[in-house]
Amino acid sequence: MGDESSPDVTNNRSDPVAAAEDSRDRRSVDEHRENIDPLSVGKLPLTEQAAAVVDETTVAADLVTQLEYDRYTHEDPVPDWRPAKPFEAMIGALLLQELEDASDGWLHRTLDTDPELAADLGFEPDDTPSRSAISRTWSGRLSELSSRIETSARQIRQLAAERGSPIGAPYEPSASEEPTGSSKRTVNRLLRRKTRDLLDELRTVVFPAFEFDRPDDPIYEDEELLMLEACLGVTGTAANGGAETYGDFVNPDPDLDDPFYEDGPSGETLLEAIKDLSPTDIAEMVNRGAARVLTRAKPRLEFETPLMLSIDITYVAFYGEREELVRVQGAPEDKSYDWCYKFATVNVVADNVHFAAGMLPVGHADYHDHDAYPGEDKSYRVGDVVRRLVDHVSDVCRVRVRRLYADREFYATDVFSTLEQRGIFYVIPAPRDDRVTRFIARMNEDVDGAKQVTVKHDHTVYGPVKHGVTNESAETTLVGLPPDEGRETVQVFATNLDVDDEIGLDRRWATKQMNRYSRRGGIETAYSKIKEFAPWTTSTNFSIRLFHFGFAVLLYDLWLLVDFLVQTLIDVVEFRTKPRVTAARFRAFLRREVSASL
Repeated sequence: MGDESSPDVTNNRSDPVAAAEDSRDRRSVDEHRENIDPLSVGKLPLTEQAAAVVDETTVAADLVTQLEYDRYTHEDPVPDWRPAKPFEAMIGALLLQELEDASDGWLHRTLDTDPELAADLGFEPDDTPSRSAISRTWSGRLSELSSRIETSARQIRQLAAERGSPIGAPYEPSASEEPTGSSKRTVNRLLRRKTRDLLDELRTVVFPAFEFDRPDDPIYEDEELLMLEACLGVTGTAANGGAETYGDFVNPDPDLDDPFYEDGPSGETLLEAIKDLSPTDIAEMVNRGAARVLTRAKPRLEFETPLMLSIDITYVAFYGEREELVRVQGAPEDKSYDWCYKFATVNVVADNVHFAAGMLPVGHADYHDHDAYPGEDKSYRVGDVVRRLVDHVSDVCRVRVRRLYADREFYATDVFSTLEQRGIFYVIPAPRDDRVTRFIARMNEDVDGAKQVTVKHDHTVYGPVKHGVTNESAETTLVGLPPDEGRETVQVFATNLDVDDEIGLDRRWATKQMNRYSRRGGIETAYSKIKEFAPWTTSTNFSIRLFHFGFAVLLYDLWLLVDFLVQTLIDVVEFRTKPRVTAARFRAFLRREVSASL
């Protein structure tokens, strides 16, 4: 069976720079307008079929093999007696190409290296279409159907985004023939392109996770309030001042006779909507948004399975009179302020990326299960924070957790018991209490009296445990690392990893496992960046503080994704504590895209 006998066409997608700038040269400018809602033309038959199939686990390759294309068979211009690839199989393959926003070469390689997919579509696994055949089919055999395939793909991608499916996520580096190399010009071009892609993700993936409790038929839709919040985050302004900036974007050339709402919602409108949300509702919406972005991203990112997590506490300073603000807490001694809000954030960690997967306010809050703990102290427990965040990543984000890193605030009996019950390995710095100080004093020494790596098994800690008593016990292992080029003093970790100090090989292995904790260095530094994506506020309303912080986490995720994708597309993927794309530059690009989209 030969390739289709359709007329050949010029295909300038062989030029990688042109391919990076134009996803498909054959389409007209009008067909590329992104501001037209693909669902506004009515759902096409393929979209209707997809609606019965797509959920958060569906990928494009699986979807196209479940759709029926026989309704289009009569439109095949090639007569039955002429050798040609199966018409219905070609429709399914080209729909896959559109869903992945991929090149002809990518589709050819995919079908050629995945015989099961090729067979499911209807091809002979050893006779898949060539790259030139795919190009000719678009312009020849399927020319009458091409616009319907493209529209169906756009509709399905929007449907997938609304349902949190990875279909059509703009994160596939191999799908498009991007230019490689690390020239500044290339990086700038990719940064601009990926920022535009992720603004669409903000609208279609993040926004649907939020719902304000507002009257029916409000003047402003929820999306307008969320766009205002995004504007506040990227400009670092307070609600009222930011609303004026937003109004400048929405209505740059106003008619003085226009009604007031032509300039968009006011800051007070946004704040009143936020105040009506409970802290529990806000946390759930933010985490749902983070999970939806992660679901879209994880097929394209190089996460390990099972996953490593990092849980940290972020402190947001509170200035002024504390009065009866029960969620304001004392700040750590090393901070320049006395009072703060605390937010726990969980990151997924891989060799070349970290990603914020969820957050949780911590402190005296009614959604913590205080009565399940013994004793008089009914404030939050770090073990409950760990349970909630690990369960979120496992149950909502649907990834299996292997190892957890946390800061010393999580050195607690309840945490150790929780992680042992879940079969999760952990590495947590040990605070310098009396017992740890004595351990350091007794660490092994070499012939010159210098301390060596020392491991103490069966170190028992005591404390309250959920549904237990105040002095429950749990066993952990202490690992002491002597000073070196990266440490000025002895550092001690608690872990349940299988480590020892019997011979030099054991000590080197233990050191390597503990040093992996240093990956968190980039994460801890980056956590401070979350605050750079938050609006300015002096409000004492906890819901407002929490909403601003949570939405900043989602903007922060978009920055991390843009930076990772730029590195991937220039073939430079490495673990970097310093992003290639600075947060300030990303905010400037996103601010421009926000203003251009309104």
